[in-house]
Amino acid sequence: MACGRALGVLLPAERRFVSVVFFDLVGSSQRFREGLEAAYQALQGVLEEAARIAREHGGFVHRFLGDGVLVLFGAPRARGREPWRALEAALGMVRASPLPARVGVASGEVLWTPLGDGQAGDPTALGPPVVLAERLSKLGRPGEVLTDRLTLELARGARGEAVGPLEARGLGPVEAYRLLEVRLELDPEGEALLARLRHTFRAPPARLNLVGPPGSGKSLLLDKFLEDPPFPAVVLERMGPETPLRVTLLEAVEKAFGSPEVLLAQAGLPPKLETAWRYSLGLLPRPSWSREALEGAILEAWRRVLLSLKAPLLLVLKDLHAPDLTLERLLLHPFPNLLLLLESRRPLFSPHLGLKRSEVPLLLALQPALDALPSRERQALLAWGVLGEVPEEALTGLVGAFSRERLFREGLLEGNRPLEEVGEAALRLVPAETQRAWHLEAARLYQKRGQLLPMARHLHRAGEGRQAALTLRLLAQKAWREGHPEEAIPLYQEALRADPALEEALKPELQDALASLGLALEAEAGPRREDPVLTAFREAKDPLDLLPLLPGLRPYPLEEAKARLQAAGALWRRFRPLKALEVLTPFPPQAPKSLLLHRRSLEAGLLMDLGRHAEAEALLLEAEPGDLEAQVRYQATRIRLLLETGRLQEALAEGEAAYRKAPHPWLAAALLAAWAVRGRFREDLFQEALKHKDGRGLALLAMAHHRWLRGENPVNLLKEALKEARRLSNPYVHHLTLTSLALYLWPRAPKKAQVLSQHLLYQTHRTGFAVHLEVARLLRAQLLLEAGEKVEHLLGFTPSLPLTRAWKAALLGEEPEGLQGYGMLGRWVRRLWRSRGITWIRSRW
Repeated sequence: MACGRALGVLLPAERRFVSVVFFDLVGSSQRFREGLEAAYQALQGVLEEAARIAREHGGFVHRFLGDGVLVLFGAPRARGREPWRALEAALGMVRASPLPARVGVASGEVLWTPLGDGQAGDPTALGPPVVLAERLSKLGRPGEVLTDRLTLELARGARGEAVGPLEARGLGPVEAYRLLEVRLELDPEGEALLARLRHTFRAPPARLNLVGPPGSGKSLLLDKFLEDPPFPAVVLERMGPETPLRVTLLEAVEKAFGSPEVLLAQAGLPPKLETAWRYSLGLLPRPSWSREALEGAILEAWRRVLLSLKAPLLLVLKDLHAPDLTLERLLLHPFPNLLLLLESRRPLFSPHLGLKRSEVPLLLALQPALDALPSRERQALLAWGVLGEVPEEALTGLVGAFSRERLFREGLLEGNRPLEEVGEAALRLVPAETQRAWHLEAARLYQKRGQLLPMARHLHRAGEGRQAALTLRLLAQKAWREGHPEEAIPLYQEALRADPALEEALKPELQDALASLGLALEAEAGPRREDPVLTAFREAKDPLDLLPLLPGLRPYPLEEAKARLQAAGALWRRFRPLKALEVLTPFPPQAPKSLLLHRRSLEAGLLMDLGRHAEAEALLLEAEPGDLEAQVRYQATRIRLLLETGRLQEALAEGEAAYRKAPHPWLAAALLAAWAVRGRFREDLFQEALKHKDGRGLALLAMAHHRWLRGENPVNLLKEALKEARRLSNPYVHHLTLTSLALYLWPRAPKKAQVLSQHLLYQTHRTGFAVHLEVARLLRAQLLLEAGEKVEHLLGFTPSLPLTRAWKAALLGEEPEGLQGYGMLGRWVRRLWRSRGITWIRSRW
């Protein structure tokens, strides 16, 4: 029962967009009064003529039904322009009929499939447009063509008049139009393109490649252009590996010149090239030459023939999407009297004119391109469109060996997958059962490869929701365990979509994965409540107790980030900046933005402690979103960076702007420090800074400097600031205060100053606070110089800041430079040089 069915066709059924023509004779039953034989002869002739006209317009005569003919445009193959051709055929059929006839035309999607498990033989078109076309044919008067609105709208330029809603048996009221005229018409954009074509081909030589995706209206534009070509035109229809090029060329030559001999006479080819040229037209058998020699001879023969043209000739190559390679090489040559217009989906030469896909039904746009492919490539492309990105071996397993290169040359691939519109069409064309079978096959292949995620997705699309959901859950749990809840969340969500019945098991895990990123509250009965690592995290009293928990906190970026910040802060307060920096890296990138900003600020501060200001500045170029505390910490750290690198004006400007926006105690303390370096004390900032635990020590230090500047004794305030620094264990304030105290005592109590400098030197060297170590060495060197001792061993280092570089220069007896942005500190170093420089130089030598 399958005799005559195309070999290699895998789809038992497919959707197609068709225009249906139903031709119906009126009153044919009365003819049987004249006898069966006479009636048969009369009906047979009329129906055969109607079928001939339909075929002439590219229609497929699907059925002879009593005194009617059912014709399909778009099935089993589409050629393009189906609505126009259907309406043109319908008018031709009624006008040519010697007996009263009427026609109904309708367009839409049908299912193209054999009935009765294929025992009835050929496929049948099933769908609303078939029924509607038949009903419209019964509602029309003799000589009329009634059509639906969709067909009339798709066939731009066709004219019809509304005949009002008509009552159709089984369909109720239907909107119908009486067809008056069929012609080809372009939209305004198409008219503009047509004008460009006419301008390009106003005189030879001219060449243009018309390029666009399937359904962009290339063929429509060509047909309109060829209604009134500027020169005699030769049109070659689609050519490819399946099309007999020799026959096509011979037909074209005979149509344009009457006989091949005319072209041969004017070209004057030598015998070998004449033999090759005649072979290319199918006039001679293949010469016994090598393939390369034959193709070269054909190319040269046609080049000479086209060069010999005496009058302008317009050559139009339609649907040249996968051209013969010899022909493609020939098209690259210019010819004085040849005007070449070529249609393809990808550029074959320049210049080319690009078209965009027009707004027509998807299947109507794509069917001609798909139907023109060989069976294997068509099936592979449909399977590819349904399955998405799959290994080529999966497609080969489904449809057999196919040519990926052919699909690329046809312009139907984009990168490593079909065009988006091809994928959409495949999902419409291929029946659900076939799609399911393909997805199951793809799932088996991925399972064999151990690739569970694509396996689960194909299972889901195949309708195996439970198995897909369980696989996705396993993948989500694995991603979460490995520290990537952000990857687990979409997998859990996908699992829920695959099988909503698993909601009770999946939802607590999903909620806890979200909670691990700070995006939801912890589930009451979720896995987080059962994890002993999280219990230990919550119960930790000392931040350093969190250090051994860090590996176990990897699945919980929120808690891991908090633990790293707390532990790093505690290590810094214990004078271990290097270890603190080590704890901060790696930091979970999935942590909430506020914690990420906290981390940047803390890391930048640690880097500055270690004298790595360029790295710190890279972290402080631009603030990320975060809560108030994170933003304030960032701004305060940036003020410190600007102060330490000699950009006092920037520090004040940025600090004031930030403080106006967020008047926070810690920001007040940082800004107060900047004003103190400027030589001004701000009481409002002082009072606000006292409210912050770390800000209090910095505020007292700023007040001590202010008193010192006014000639008052700052020792009590410095001691108070030192107590605050020790109480909170703030190394930054601790070192600054000790340095300030030593400097103040230097001219007043040199021995105490020396003791303090020695302590600072030992402390900073031991703990790794590089910048404060530089200051301690400089201070110690300064005090030893005053005592007339040698200091080279203390100055053998590379300063990390302009201030320490200038201070070192002063101690070496050189003019200090780079102090412009350091305010009081810069002025102090310069005064120091002016007052002590000569004395120190003499002491050194």
